[in-house]
Amino acid sequence: MRQTFLGSGLLTAGALLVVYAAFDDITTDNSTAFTVEYSFLAVCGAWLLFLALRLFAARHRVLGSLSVAALAVALWAQFAIGLETAPGWWTPYVVFGVAYLWFWGLSATLVYSGLRPRLAG
Repeated sequence: MRQTFLGSGLLTAGALLVVYAAFDDITTDNSTAFTVEYSFLAVCGAWLLFLALRLFAARHRVLGSLSVAALAVALWAQFAIGLETAPGWWTPYVVFGVAYLWFWGLSATLVYSGLRPRLAG
């Protein structure tokens, strides 16, 4: 189980780097079609949903529930983020940022859980 957590944490970190790159491109590029970027976001979103379901299966219901909620609000927020919108402290950017930070925290927790030594007992 520890190796599963380690692998999931590392894969989640990789997915989050792809999410960052895709949103950076979407918000700063002058192109009008972002098919590749949105495809990457869809794949990363599918991984995060799969991870949340795996957390439920591993009886980590709180982590799974918070992950599903974070993914849902990030999906809502991403529709409002684009070239026409200036970054700032308005709801979609804050919501997306909080969800993004949640998944970084979850990734770190999973990596730590996979690396920590087993407790005697």
